[in-house]
Amino acid sequence: MRARSLLILTAIVSSLLGAVVAWLVLTVPHDLQAGAMLKIARQDVAAGHNDRARQELSRIIQQYPRTDAAAAATVALATIADSERHALAASLDTVRKISEAQQKQIADLTARVDALAAAPAPQPVTVQAPAPKKKTAVHQSRRKRRR
Repeated sequence: MRARSLLILTAIVSSLLGAVVAWLVLTVPHDLQAGAMLKIARQDVAAGHNDRARQELSRIIQQYPRTDAAAAATVALATIADSERHALAASLDTVRKISEAQQKQIADLTARVDALAAAPAPQPVTVQAPAPKKKTAVHQSRRKRRR
């Protein structure tokens, strides 16, 4: 009876060890590959290549969904999306401020044009040319002397 229970216990332990070994054989290479892909994606993010990083992170999630790297890739994708959303919001705020300033300038210029249009037209000014000076005899005599 003891031999039988010992044999059953040995079979259970062997099955568990076999399952653990099979699980390690099947998952460790995936973890390593997903980790390498995650490292490349993080380098792309650091270099500012968010499109390439997004593609690489999506590939990690699709190919290795049950790895730690897939969880990290999901967080990285959310972080990229959040940072791009913040950058877009800041850019939009800048554009709105510029637009408001331009609208204010347009309103000021329109008010000036309206004020100029409402003002009466100025009276034309006539300028008379001064009469030419008559030459005196003294001037003529000086010229003759010089010659």
